[in-house]
Amino acid sequence: MIEGVITIDSDASVMKAVKMMNENEIGCLIVTRRGKAVGIVTERDLLARVIAESKNTKKPRYVKS
Repeated sequence: MIEGVITIDSDASVMKAVKMMNENEIGCLIVTRRGKAVGIVTERDLLARVIAESKNTKKPRYVKS
Protein backbone atom coordinates (compact mmCIF):
# COMPACT_ATOMS: atom_id res chain seq x y z
CA MET A 1 0.00 0.00 0.00
CA ILE A 2 1.17 3.53 -0.72
CA GLU A 3 0.48 6.66 1.25
CA GLY A 4 -0.48 9.07 -1.54
CA VAL A 5 -3.20 8.66 -4.13
CA ILE A 6 -1.82 8.32 -7.64
CA THR A 7 -3.88 10.12 -10.29
CA ILE A 8 -3.88 10.46 -14.05
CA ASP A 9 -5.54 13.08 -16.24
CA SER A 10 -8.47 11.90 -18.35
CA ASP A 11 -6.64 13.05 -21.50
CA ALA A 12 -3.61 10.83 -20.83
CA SER A 13 -2.76 7.87 -23.04
CA VAL A 14 -3.19 4.27 -21.97
CA MET A 15 0.57 3.81 -22.30
CA LYS A 16 1.12 6.57 -19.74
CA ALA A 17 -1.34 4.87 -17.38
CA VAL A 18 0.48 1.55 -17.75
CA LYS A 19 3.86 3.17 -17.09
CA MET A 20 2.52 4.94 -14.00
CA MET A 21 1.01 1.72 -12.64
CA ASN A 22 4.28 -0.14 -13.19
CA GLU A 23 6.45 2.60 -11.68
CA ASN A 24 4.27 2.78 -8.57
CA GLU A 25 3.55 -0.97 -8.39
CA ILE A 26 -0.21 -0.40 -8.25
CA GLY A 27 -3.22 -1.91 -10.02
CA CYS A 28 -5.38 1.18 -10.52
CA LEU A 29 -5.29 4.94 -10.97
CA ILE A 30 -7.79 7.62 -10.06
CA VAL A 31 -8.76 9.55 -13.21
CA THR A 32 -9.02 13.32 -12.86
CA ARG A 33 -10.25 16.20 -14.98
CA ARG A 34 -9.26 19.73 -14.00
CA GLY A 35 -8.10 18.40 -10.61
CA LYS A 36 -11.39 16.65 -9.78
CA ALA A 37 -11.72 12.86 -9.53
CA VAL A 38 -14.00 11.59 -12.31
CA GLY A 39 -13.28 7.87 -12.41
CA ILE A 40 -10.84 5.02 -11.99
CA VAL A 41 -8.87 2.85 -14.41
CA THR A 42 -7.78 -0.64 -13.37
CA GLU A 43 -5.53 -3.37 -14.72
CA ARG A 44 -8.66 -5.27 -15.72
CA ASP A 45 -9.90 -2.26 -17.71
CA LEU A 46 -6.63 -2.25 -19.63
CA LEU A 47 -6.83 -5.97 -20.37
CA ALA A 48 -10.50 -6.10 -21.32
CA ARG A 49 -10.91 -2.79 -23.15
CA VAL A 50 -7.51 -2.15 -24.68
CA ILE A 51 -5.35 -5.24 -25.04
CA ALA A 52 -8.16 -7.70 -25.87
CA GLU A 53 -9.49 -5.30 -28.52
CA SER A 54 -5.99 -4.53 -29.90
CA LYS A 55 -6.38 -0.77 -29.47
CA ASN A 56 -3.57 1.75 -29.86
CA THR A 57 -2.11 2.30 -26.38
CA LYS A 58 -0.51 5.62 -27.31
CA LYS A 59 -3.74 7.30 -28.37
CA PRO A 60 -5.23 9.55 -25.65
CA ARG A 61 -8.77 9.50 -24.30
CA TYR A 62 -9.40 5.81 -23.77
CA VAL A 63 -10.35 6.56 -20.21
CA LYS A 64 -14.03 7.45 -20.27
CA SER A 65 -15.85 9.00 -17.38
